[in-house]
Amino acid sequence: MKKIVIFIGLAIAALAVLPIIGNKFVAGTIKLKVANLEQFGLGVEKSSSESSYLSSQKHFEFLLKDADKFAEYLNKYSDKQIPMYVNAALEGVLIGVDIQYSNIPFTKAISIDIYPLALSPKMAEDIQKNDKNVYTHIKNILKSKGILYHINYNVASENFDGYLKDVDESFHLKNGAQLQFKLQKANYKGNGGLIAPKMLIANIKTIDLSIVDTNGKMNFTLSSLHTSSNFNSHTTYVSSASLGSLEMNIMSKRENVTVSAKDMQANTSENDQGEKAEFNAKSSIKSLAIQSNKGRADFKDFSYDIALNGLDKQVLDKIRVLALKADANRNRQIQEAIQKSIIELFSQGMQIKIADLSLQKALLNNKEDLGGFDVKMDVNVKKDPALASKIQTSPMLLAQNVDMTLHLKLSEPMYAKFTQNQPMAKMLQQFIKKDGDKIIFDILFKDAALTVNGKALR
Repeated sequence: MKKIVIFIGLAIAALAVLPIIGNKFVAGTIKLKVANLEQFGLGVEKSSSESSYLSSQKHFEFLLKDADKFAEYLNKYSDKQIPMYVNAALEGVLIGVDIQYSNIPFTKAISIDIYPLALSPKMAEDIQKNDKNVYTHIKNILKSKGILYHINYNVASENFDGYLKDVDESFHLKNGAQLQFKLQKANYKGNGGLIAPKMLIANIKTIDLSIVDTNGKMNFTLSSLHTSSNFNSHTTYVSSASLGSLEMNIMSKRENVTVSAKDMQANTSENDQGEKAEFNAKSSIKSLAIQSNKGRADFKDFSYDIALNGLDKQVLDKIRVLALKADANRNRQIQEAIQKSIIELFSQGMQIKIADLSLQKALLNNKEDLGGFDVKMDVNVKKDPALASKIQTSPMLLAQNVDMTLHLKLSEPMYAKFTQNQPMAKMLQQFIKKDGDKIIFDILFKDAALTVNGKALR
């Protein structure tokens, strides 16, 4: 009995002393991450720490001392490069970071708040010159942590979740205009590194932007935005997005325009793990309405499904690198290099497939029903090392490099609308094939010869 009492006493003492020892694993990880950031242009201007019995808190203020070096660090994980002019504007930004974690050694979870504290000197100067009241307002927003990311992160499993603080701000501009921006209930979760996650899911309830001035009003609203992405790398990924509704209203003295869309879906993927790279994109819109002083147009069930296959990976990577450089520093030499690389990509051959490009219904002014259309197409671009020289000397020979099959089906009212007052309408009459109330064109282009519904086009 005595031994049991001693054992229980020792166990209680060990548990009691654990928080005093502290969570060295988490503390060491934070120290390593901070040191890593300091190597890539971020300097620690200020830091402090507090500890209670069960938890520890650390506060850092990072100054972006070398924006070019930090952008280079971020660009390693992104398919989009930060332009040089953005680097210049961001250099000198002050960022606050608050970190809280448990002192229990086996706890690997940390809580992080990230928020900008001050604009860069260049941004501050530009905004003050343009509108001092706006500058003061932004300064107060940052001072009160008005823009804040909260992250809960497990340094062992690399699982994380968090939210972006709600934003509801109004700006009164010196020209009399009023700008209002709202962002509500933005949250996310994922897995992997925070800069380059392997999986990321995000949801935003509402984004609303409105501008009112003496000339009129503009309002833009997104509702129920959901995105999901899985990354093996920045060139092998699957991404999807859905949007409940989009509303845009432009009201002026001359004209009122309203655009309304509902139930939008989009999916993209890229894969370069095989011998060739492939890219896929799918999208759909349940309904789209456009109304102006000139009339109204309603569209129902629009969708597309497009794939690019057989892309040469090395040339594609070359184009990607050049495109990043072009985004950051536009010059003629880079543009010429991109054009040359695109020609090289086509010279290696590829396949383009449109499995679906369709619209179920188009309605004009709530009375003229045009029906819809459906397109399916396969294009094979043949491999040709001499493609570049053909473009320079005999562009007409390029027709031999492409084989295409296209199936087009559209309603009679839509066909009539497309060909109305068009000189080509009479010529097309001899090729028309009908299936009920549908007009069909089966087009074949092979070995530089074109046929429409089995008839040669000369």
